[in-house]
Amino acid sequence: MTAAKTLPAPLPNHLLVFAHGKESGPWGIKISQLAKVAEACGYTVISPDYRQTMDPDRRVEQLLELAPKARGALVLAGSSMGGYVSAMAAGGLEPDGLFLIAPALYFPGYDREPPPPPALTRVVHGWDDDVVSPEAALRFAHTHKAQLTMLNGDHTLNARIPELSAVLRELLEVAKLHAAYRLARYVVSTPAGPVEVRIGAVDAATERLLAARCDIDSNWAIVTACNPLGEIAGDEDNAQAMAELQGRLDAAGVRWLPSVALDPEGVWPAEVGVLLCDPQPGFAEALGREFRQNTIVRAVLGAPPELRWLR
Repeated sequence: MTAAKTLPAPLPNHLLVFAHGKESGPWGIKISQLAKVAEACGYTVISPDYRQTMDPDRRVEQLLELAPKARGALVLAGSSMGGYVSAMAAGGLEPDGLFLIAPALYFPGYDREPPPPPALTRVVHGWDDDVVSPEAALRFAHTHKAQLTMLNGDHTLNARIPELSAVLRELLEVAKLHAAYRLARYVVSTPAGPVEVRIGAVDAATERLLAARCDIDSNWAIVTACNPLGEIAGDEDNAQAMAELQGRLDAAGVRWLPSVALDPEGVWPAEVGVLLCDPQPGFAEALGREFRQNTIVRAVLGAPPELRWLR
């Protein structure tokens, strides 16, 4: 644990970055206890010291200047004003997850609408908070379709650390899965040879290959039936699930090609799937949910592929 002004070296496998409240410090009761949860989940934890300024937007700039990175999952967390700081910085840092405790959003003096948060966003607020109205958390959760947990507690929620720990633990574990999906190499088998795509990366050559070799007009998706909910299944179960998925596609008249997702770190086994050629809107998402998947890969020609979180 560190109140670092620089990033840990070497680059950590997974990193949790806390932002403390307006007048608290980087290692108060709540952050210290939650850091232990994160470390038990395999995360390095840093908590920058923002006390040199009370300007929330300068604190946002400080976090953006720090530019935290990890080899795997990056999660931002913040309490009170720190919730505002982490929520505002998430747009530029693109973390895998965001954890907000009684975030001072829509607050006098810093009431800007945060950028769209990551799909893995968890908000916890106290019903008895007399510093930041619970309405702020309700508004943010409604606007951004974020998961919200309301607790019987005050602004600090120091008396509800077990509940905070449970929410954080779940988020951190799912964020590791999200990072694995995000960093995977997706290789599509075509009659003319393999085509590799990566999340967030697009180039003209890959676009031409996809359009020509896969006969794609406008969009594509990658879906698997293997390892439901990110839990490793046996080879026989995965093969049976993939056969069912492919049968569904053939019956629906959807064109598809075999694909495989490869973990560059070699931690996760190769996972077979299918690339859907020009699926109708919502079809790939519905298929992913039916086969109990956490994510699918979705892309429109001309735009970078993105993970579509389904849970």
